[in-house]
This record gives sequence, structure tokens and C-alpha cells, in this order.
Amino acid sequence: MIYSEDELDLRLLRFLLSGEGVHVNVSELSRDLDIHWATAKKKLQFLYDRGILAPPFYPFLQLFDEYPLLVLVKADMPRTQGVKNFYRDDSHIFAAFSCMEGFYNTFLLEFFESLEDYHSWRSEIVKENKIPARGERTPAQSEFFSNRLTFKYEPNCFIHKIVREFEDQGFVELNGIKIEYNTFHILEKVMKGEGIRTNYSYIGREIGANRKTVKRRIDSLLDKKIIDRPACYFPNLLIPPGYNLIVTMIEARSDIDEVKAFLERDDNVPRAVETSTERYNFLVFSAFESMEEFFEWGEKLNSKFPEAIGAISKTILSSRMVHLIEPQKVSLGFIERRLWNIKS
Repeated sequence: MIYSEDELDLRLLRFLLSGEGVHVNVSELSRDLDIHWATAKKKLQFLYDRGILAPPFYPFLQLFDEYPLLVLVKADMPRTQGVKNFYRDDSHIFAAFSCMEGFYNTFLLEFFESLEDYHSWRSEIVKENKIPARGERTPAQSEFFSNRLTFKYEPNCFIHKIVREFEDQGFVELNGIKIEYNTFHILEKVMKGEGIRTNYSYIGREIGANRKTVKRRIDSLLDKKIIDRPACYFPNLLIPPGYNLIVTMIEARSDIDEVKAFLERDDNVPRAVETSTERYNFLVFSAFESMEEFFEWGEKLNSKFPEAIGAISKTILSSRMVHLIEPQKVSLGFIERRLWNIKS
């Protein structure tokens, strides 16, 4: 039986994706770093409390296959609490930002099973008055991409860049917060998935299975690449604290494979997707501390491939413009729908 038709697997995934029953093993960290347990716990909690890290969870690798349609939307939306609640509650919306793009003041990232699913959803949210009808606002501009054409998905790629910064200057700063020595090494370890523990017994009690069954099923989900191993991530997943998200469309007129390899290696690019949209070949999600850094990155790309790079289109989304980014909301929404289908 495939996982999406197995109620026990789905209930297990609900725990793994939310991070319930998954935690950092502070004792292991304290031994590895040769510091007192209480010190390790305090430094980890500092990273949580200051919004540098989110607690660990298992990423749902299967999401891009289950929801192959990625929709990027520029919309004219009222700044009401009802609309903000819609962003928060709707399980198709991965992220919502304020933006300043012509008639549009909102940028949304949405996931769907198909175009039919998307259009049905659009009709329903208008009927339910979750958003204003077209006559009351500028019609949205939507662009469609395939999640299955994602060739790079590495949310924690920034840790490589941050490690280099730490080695150069002995500390790093994220969102104005200075992170030094042991605190930094805790950050590095947990973002690489080290020192993360799953409480198989607790999860087993909650879902009505024994410890061995839970472990065996998790191992199976890992082997089938339904999930990835747990780690801590930045609270906004693809965006380090204080960084700006840049959504870029790139036209590569030649050297397609070389440009693709360049993006795969780049530590400022957590996600990249192949596309054929107008003249563009690549959809790239990157993040930078400043716009100067982004323009330097663009110059590096152009100088490395002077004959290959054509048009570049960008949308700049400031860290101060985030309405919502809920890394696991879409994945958990998918799991809940599958459970509801089984029970009904």
C-alpha cells in the first residue's frame, strides 16, 4: 500500500512534518562541543527565542510530486484582518508578501495538484468572500510552473556561506543579532541535521503503534524519499533572518547545463526550477542581505556567461514585507486532506 492510502503512515507523517516528537538532543550537543548541558540548552533556546532557528522537523520531499503546480501570483488585496487570516489558514498558500509591483501590493506562492484544482479553489475563495471579487480590485497576474522541474531544493544551503563568514571573522550576524563561538556551532550542527532525535515511543503512543513499528515505518518513508532526515531550518525556510528574497527569471540563450550547474552550486540559491516561460529558462529563488549583494551576484553570473545570459526579470521581497511563510502548512494540509478522504 502506498503511503497516501495508509492511514497509519499519514498519521505518522502528521507528527513528523509538524515536528511533534522531534527535538534537538541537547546532551549530544553538549558532549560534541564539550560544554555544560545547561549552557547548550540556553544557547539553543536563544536561537529559537530570537527568531534565528525553528525547531526541527522532517521535510516532506514528496510535496512537489503531490502538488506539481506552482503558482506565483501578483495581486491587489485589501489590508484587512480577514485577508490576513485567509493567508494564514489556507493550506494552498505557502507564502504571502507585501510588494510594490505596478497595480499589485501582494505576492503569493501557491501549490496545487492541477490547473483544474487551482481554478476550483479560486472560484471557492471568491464565493466564500475570503477575497474580493474581480470587480472590486485589479485582476491578479498569475504565472504557472512545474514543481517537478525543480532541480535544486536545498533550504539550508546558506549554512555553507555562513560558515565561511564565521571562519573569516569569528562571528556572524543575522538580522542584527551577533552569533559567536558555541552558539554558532550549535546553529551549524542542527541545521546540518546533527543532534536531532525522534521520540519513537511518544509518537507510537499517540498513533497507536509500538516503537519498532514507528521506527520501521519512518525508515521506509526515508528510503522511499517521501521525507528527508530531520533538521532545524530558518523560520522563513528559504530566507535567512534579515535577508531579502529575490524571485528571478533568467534567460540562458546557450550553455544551459553550465548555467544550471552554476545555480546548483550557489549558496545563495535555495531553490531553482527549469521553465519555459516567455523567453526564460530558469525560475530562481535566491536570498541576500542587501541589494548590493544581489547585483554583485548578477554581475558574477553575467561575467561567467557573457554570451549566454540574456534577459533577467526580478521581484524583490523584503524580509520586512512578509505577511506569512509557513514551511510545513502546505504539506500538513495535504496530509489532512488525504486522511479526510480515507475516513469519509
